[in-house]
Amino acid sequence: MAIEKQWQGDWEHRGVFEVDMPSDDSVAPEDLHDKHPKWMGTFPFPYMNGVLHLGHAFSVSKIEFAAGWERLQGKRALFPFGFHVTGMPIKAAADKIARELEMFGPEFAVPEELETQLSELSVDSPKAGGTFRGKKTKVAAKTGNKKYQFQIMQDQGMSNAEIA
Repeated sequence: MAIEKQWQGDWEHRGVFEVDMPSDDSVAPEDLHDKHPKWMGTFPFPYMNGVLHLGHAFSVSKIEFAAGWERLQGKRALFPFGFHVTGMPIKAAADKIARELEMFGPEFAVPEELETQLSELSVDSPKAGGTFRGKKTKVAAKTGNKKYQFQIMQDQGMSNAEIA
């Protein structure tokens, strides 16, 4: 930890990860990009629509590596985490929670007969055409086989009061 803190302090002091507008007044504005090339990459915040998994770290490491590489190539590399328009997943999750609050109330009490129906649906069964649909889907990986948004959030340690 001491080594990590030492280097983080050094990087902060030297402004290693800061990118400012070049202050070279001798360059015409139209030639600025050629003399001081730039690069920008971004990555979304992890949303509460599933559990975090190794794929998130793998994806962010690729863009972080690319930003470091571009910086080593002399470019003004900017990597603002979560700096892009992705409001629709958040809105969809919020709408889903609102519907679940209407269906189950603030305590999220799922009726026993519905719980039984949900557990029966989770068993592999043949679909139309005689093919089987396994549980190892992307949705299953994201949700941990949970049906409702509140269940996913509860699995992540949130209380019903925090969810509602």
